[in-house]
Parts: sequence; C-alpha cells; structure tokens
Amino acid sequence: MPLTASQVRTAITSKPWTKDLLHMQPFPLNWLKRHSFKDPVVKAVKPQDRIKYWNIVPGDRVRVIGDKEEKLLEVAKINKLSNRVYLKGGKPKAGKEGDLRNVHYSRCQLFIGDFEFPAQANSTEPRTLPVFATRVGTSNPFWHPMLARYHWDRFAAGTTPRLPTAAKTTGSIKIPWPKQPDRPKQDATIYTSKAEDVTAITYVPFALPADTDAAVSEIDENKYIQSVLKPDARPYDPAVPVEIHLSKELSNPHSRAKKQRRWQAALTRQRELLKVYVQNELKDLKGRTRHEARAEAVWKWRERLAADIREEKKRRWIHRGGEAAVERRKVRRARKERKQDERLRGLVLKDAPNQVIPTATL
Repeated sequence: MPLTASQVRTAITSKPWTKDLLHMQPFPLNWLKRHSFKDPVVKAVKPQDRIKYWNIVPGDRVRVIGDKEEKLLEVAKINKLSNRVYLKGGKPKAGKEGDLRNVHYSRCQLFIGDFEFPAQANSTEPRTLPVFATRVGTSNPFWHPMLARYHWDRFAAGTTPRLPTAAKTTGSIKIPWPKQPDRPKQDATIYTSKAEDVTAITYVPFALPADTDAAVSEIDENKYIQSVLKPDARPYDPAVPVEIHLSKELSNPHSRAKKQRRWQAALTRQRELLKVYVQNELKDLKGRTRHEARAEAVWKWRERLAADIREEKKRRWIHRGGEAAVERRKVRRARKERKQDERLRGLVLKDAPNQVIPTATL
C-alpha cells in the first residue's frame, strides 16, 4: 500500500509502536508545498536517511546533547519522515509543535535509570547518578501477529557515565519499552448494552438431520420473506429451517470459489459460441478454403465477444445510475437555458442617453 498525502501531512504521531514501514517509501515533493496559510508545515528527509526502526519513542525520557541544563525530558511525539523528536518539559524553540521542543533524533540520549556509584575521594556516601545510553543495540525485529506490529528488544551497548563493576550485568543492559497508560473506564450510559443482553442467545440454528441424503421438504422462501414484511397477514412457522433455502442470499457471492466457477462457465460459453461460428462458416464455404472459413469464423467470434463486453459495460453503467444521471443533467441544462432565455426576454433597460434601437427590430 503506497504512502498517501494525508499520511504525509499527519506524519507526527504519539504512538510508540511500528505497525508498518510506510514512512520508508518515497513520495512526490509537491506534497511538501503549502498552498495556503492553513496548511501544516511538512518537512521530510530523503528515504535513505530515514530511520527504519525507532528506538526512541513517545513515553521515553531523554536528555538533549549540547543542552547546558541537561534536563530530563519526556518524548511526546515523533516524526518518522523528518527524524524529529518532540519533547515536553523544556523551552520550545524554532520548529515547535504547540508547546513542545523539536530536536533531531541524533541529539537525544535515552535515559536508562538511576544507578548507585562509589563515593568520591572526599566522601564516604555512595552517589546516585542518572545513566544514559550512548549506543543502543537491538535484537532482530520481527512481525508480532498477536500485537499486529513489529517487535524487538533494545539494549544499551554503551552508557554515560560508565557503569561501575558492581552495577554491570551480564551482557548489555536491556532497556524496557515505555508502559502505556491504561484506558480510562467509561461510565455506563443509556446507549451501553447490558451484560445479560450481550450474552443472551437470540438465534438458535436448526438441528441438522441425521441422514444427510434425506430429501429436503419443499418450502417457498418467498413466504418467509413476505412474513417479515406483514407477519399478521402472512403467518409463518418459525420452526421450519428456511436457512437452507436462503443459501444464495446468505452466502458471499464474491468468494474465490464462486468467482472461479463463474469464470469457468464464461470460458465454456465462449468455446461453445466459437464452435457454432466455425460450423456455420464450414457449412457454406462460398469458394473459400476451410482454413479461410475458419479464420473468418474466429474473426466474427472475436467481434461478438468485443460487442458483448461493450454491452455488458453499458448495462452495468445503466444499473449503477449512469444513464439516469445523464438525463438529470440534461433536464438541469434545459431548465437553466429556459430560465436564462426568460430573463433575457423580460429584461427592461432604463432610459439613458446614447441608446440606439436596432433598425432590424422596427
């Protein structure tokens, strides 16, 4: 599925999960142009420069490299087309999104947690310092069918400050993904279905006969349909298993098996029609060879198929309201011309100088 213009305009998202890789696809550059002051400012980098799997997502806490305050900020939104991260808790700068600060992905250092460090030389108490990841490694991403998104684990391959020996673990430090807030529980309203109504059994299918080869009783499905419209005038026995007589109405006509069956039936009709044309031409050769007569039959058969296709297209056009729409346009056009003619005939000019009456009308 290609990337659309609306997805480009709404590329800023607050969702942390990667459900697709559409942001890696190229798109026309004219989608970035603003045609009015109401259009949002859209920026994007080249597809080869975009980040495929994001390790800094909304909900994470980071610090900005080069920021003198070294303040811990929370990621609110990300833009996968421009590789920008929107942070809340800091001072908004150029390229802000509301009250959010806009920085590049490469300037963000992921916060791992607070770790205990040994005391300094002039102190005896241990220190607790925030630790950030300087290099982030990942496992192989894979598609999770239950979660309907790509999933991978991220690890801190390098940290600052460097962890002491006591705080190190075997291998790299696994960085957990941010926890999403629970959905607020909605209060029940008059439109909320009750639990007993949801679990109530409103339809009981009929019991299948033990003998599958037994004859089915003759039942007219039209009586069942008419009883729905006027149940008092046309009583109907609900115990009769009428579902088997409505298999055509209740089944999907666009299934692969039915499409293939219709296609095979159409091929059979075309072959039978070709045989008829060939037999008719071979009955009376009219000085032609059998090969020439067969070739003319094939030509007529192909012309007949093309005419059938044109007729079928016209029938479908009429069925979906194309002919009725043309008639409505004709009526509107005629009404518009009639009203314009009436206005011109009823037009009266005020007396004014330099008015000349054409001699042809005298």
